[in-house]
Amino acid sequence: MKGVRGEILYIGKASKLRDRVSSYIHPRDVKTVSLSKHIKEVNFIVTSSEEEALLLENNLIKQHKPKYNIRLVDDENYPYIKITNERYPRLLKVYRIRGENGEYFGPFPHGKAIDHTIKAIRKIFPVRTCNVKIRDDKNLEPCLLYHLKLCSAPCAHMISEKEYMNIVIGLKMFLKGNGENVLADLNRKMVRAKNALEFEKAAIYRDQIKGISSIMEKQRVITDKNVSFDVISVYKKRTRAVLVKIIVRHGRVIASYPFVLNVPLKANESEIIEKFLLQNPFHGNFQRIYVPSKLPNKKFIEEYLSKENHTSINISVPRGALQKELLDMAYQNAAVHLTNYNERRKFLKEKRILESLKELLNLKEIPIRIEGYDISNVSGKDAVGSMVVFTNGKPDKSQYRKFKIKFVNGPNDYAMIKEVLFRRFKERGELFSNRNPDLLLIDGGKGQLDAAISIKKLLGVDVAIASLAKKEELIFFEGKDEPIRLPRSSEVLKLLQRVRDESHRFAKAYFTKLHSSGILKEEE
Repeated sequence: MKGVRGEILYIGKASKLRDRVSSYIHPRDVKTVSLSKHIKEVNFIVTSSEEEALLLENNLIKQHKPKYNIRLVDDENYPYIKITNERYPRLLKVYRIRGENGEYFGPFPHGKAIDHTIKAIRKIFPVRTCNVKIRDDKNLEPCLLYHLKLCSAPCAHMISEKEYMNIVIGLKMFLKGNGENVLADLNRKMVRAKNALEFEKAAIYRDQIKGISSIMEKQRVITDKNVSFDVISVYKKRTRAVLVKIIVRHGRVIASYPFVLNVPLKANESEIIEKFLLQNPFHGNFQRIYVPSKLPNKKFIEEYLSKENHTSINISVPRGALQKELLDMAYQNAAVHLTNYNERRKFLKEKRILESLKELLNLKEIPIRIEGYDISNVSGKDAVGSMVVFTNGKPDKSQYRKFKIKFVNGPNDYAMIKEVLFRRFKERGELFSNRNPDLLLIDGGKGQLDAAISIKKLLGVDVAIASLAKKEELIFFEGKDEPIRLPRSSEVLKLLQRVRDESHRFAKAYFTKLHSSGILKEEE
């Protein structure tokens, strides 16, 4: 399904094309309504089987990354470990799969996860990371990494090609979670080296064994049984989901990977897991995988993963208590990760808005504390003022203050603004924050702004002042002759509107309370 510029919005499969297209003509859910508004053209490819359609759908989604399909959030920033297929393979950190010139492990959930992994394994498996061309007829001087024991220096022929490849094979086995097998193999090699009186080789194997054992000791032991398997679970909220994969090897949890996904509104956990495994077959590379419910295309997914990973894969719903417990743990972890992701995303968005506001008004600091003011009265009667506070873009209700106008008679909003601000900055201490706001926002236009500026000058207060007029939503700012007009879609404008509207609501609520109280007294 394509948009007006020919961009691919969604890729899907259907056994009955007419029924599938009809569901987009008369959409029933939010996601489909949103998608339908942008569809300009529908193209289709006929396949000979459902399995072929599933595979084609997966390949096209990987290639085009459509907005409305199940996919990793910001998937180009998910890193991989790559072992190249050169004569002397290299260990690399990459951010996308390019061709078949090597073996890829990942994606990892974030850069730090892969950095920690690489840092740990290079001490055990000293595989090169440089792009130096190695020649048999030329010996280079070993670099610092060799002396730090982070590289075996095949460029300087400090190691034979066969020995180097043995290290690479061990590294690949370790990355696939076969730590126990790597340990057993290294122990055999160490014994053989000792028996052959090759003590330097034996010492290298001994250090590798210590390094792997040290990593495995830090892994959480969940059972004394020698069991190995993976569990995958999903927590979904609207069009965002987190998939968590927990890896268990020989009774130990050796890794837990969370992945944030964009998903259709109606996608269920089985569909999400299935599509994730198709797009990331590395995460379906172990013989036994447990999922919460049966996958829609279980047999085909198993065959596909088996072919991709060169091993027999079985995916099933667990019956044992241990596997069920770990699935529940994966689900709980996914829920926590999604909550944290949403909160972090919201915080970063609010931070960007505040930074944009600082640039727009040329403020000295990012406006962490914004104070909003408004006046409410009827012909000057029961006049009140309000002060609301937004900290980091959010209402801070513990800092709100109310003012009953004491010194102004009759309808005079400008004088009332002056009274409220005079009292706010003159009466500091327990009643008001000792800290000046980074921005003071008045509900009103140029007249209200000038009234506020006069109090600022009178008291010598160091504060930036702006006002926001209703209807046209113009921003008047101290020192600018012309008001600022932002588009209605501007996030900066929306923030100022929230502050203005909240100060208006708070003043109105206080006025209504006082006014109704006065009416009751008159009736009595």
